Amino acid sequence: MPAPTKSWTQRKLEETLSELQKFNETITSMDRAEKRVNMLPKDIEQDCGCLSALKCFEEGISTFSQSTEQTKLSRSLKNKLTINGLQFCAKDSTSACSDCKAHPSESVDEFLNQLQSLLQKGITKQRMY
Repeated sequence: MPAPTKSWTQRKLEETLSELQKFNETITSMDRAEKRVNMLPKDIEQDCGCLSALKCFEEGISTFSQSTEQTKLSRSLKNKLTINGLQFCAKDSTSACSDCKAHPSESVDEFLNQLQSLLQKGITKQRMY
């Protein structure tokens, strides 16, 4: 039996996850040690909504030095397929994160891990359809 084909949305989420990993590799040790990025609530799905969180992640990524990897990741986060893939949060229809800058700042690694987790959840949800 052939494997099920991936949707365009799932492929885009996987591509975005790959771009995140490449971006992560380009972050300097100084940025990793000293830079702080505004975080979102621990439970994005319940407290914030995925699409609202995605906008905050876009803002956070834009604070890093301009690089090819940063530009590719930013474009992918804004892509309609990425947005469609992250519309699984129940809160998206009723709530939004407060101002992204109002959230406490955390380490770069925490920020990137949270974005990675959101993308992985989106991929998992796509596989279910």
